[in-house]
Amino acid sequence: MPLENTNYRGRFAPSPTGPLHVGSLYTAVASFLQAKSQQGQWLLRIDDLDRSRCKTQYASEILRTLEQYALEWDESILYQNTREEAYQLALEHLKQLNLLYPCECSRKNLTERHIQNGVYDGHCLQHPINETQPFSLRLEVPNKAIILADLVQGKTSQNLKKEVGDFVILRKDLIHAYHLAVILDDQEQGITQVLRGYDLLDSTYRQIHLQQLLDIATPSYAHIPVISDTAGAKLSKQTFADDVSLSPTRETLFNVLKYLNLSPPAKLVKEKPKDMLAWGVDNWSLDNIHPQKSIQFGH
Repeated sequence: MPLENTNYRGRFAPSPTGPLHVGSLYTAVASFLQAKSQQGQWLLRIDDLDRSRCKTQYASEILRTLEQYALEWDESILYQNTREEAYQLALEHLKQLNLLYPCECSRKNLTERHIQNGVYDGHCLQHPINETQPFSLRLEVPNKAIILADLVQGKTSQNLKKEVGDFVILRKDLIHAYHLAVILDDQEQGITQVLRGYDLLDSTYRQIHLQQLLDIATPSYAHIPVISDTAGAKLSKQTFADDVSLSPTRETLFNVLKYLNLSPPAKLVKEKPKDMLAWGVDNWSLDNIHPQKSIQFGH
């Protein structure tokens, strides 16, 4: 059952694979305003699970950028790279439930078998491997619907077996899957509500399933539209979105408040970022966020 939001605890969890861009800032501001409007805590986590892609310098830059925009976090920062033991303990528990099996399938294998829409076909469950080559571990999923009552997008459901298939829980390079790490980290930080981008909605059903298996309370979820470029692609490091620390701070923050449908008065752009955020808290409502996938940058 979802946690009661009597003591609201939200979070922002960027991955340090590059500098913060306006799409990430938009999500950070939204989660900050939601937390503070509930008289709650806003926590920060650095999702540096994949050490091959994450860099300390980017983590430091992200922190400086958040400070630049007056986004002050409560409590100490949680770094995923310190949480290996917790992830492994959860993995062992799933093993004891006989829900994991080794898989050696590569992307090429899946393409050759004409896997449709990324739904894994259970090949290595039906044809056990000899485990002499590197392998991942997949979680066997049930043929049932996982229901999500999202605070922005509304009530939806997903059948994991039919729409996702058994999914990887430990990668071939021995990195624990994001789905496992994120629910354990949210539990560690006592998160009561996860506000993040629409692009992560599809992964939420897997995370809810893992929460149920590991007897972890499910927070409430709110997936806000992402900011996209003119071609409709989400602004991201992969699309070379600009480093938001190099943008004019007040004007950028003012535009973010507009993206969040807050209709800030023109004079607000002259205020300090901290005062702009205080105005945002006073005028914030999740009801202003429309249930859609994306909004276009610059509009």
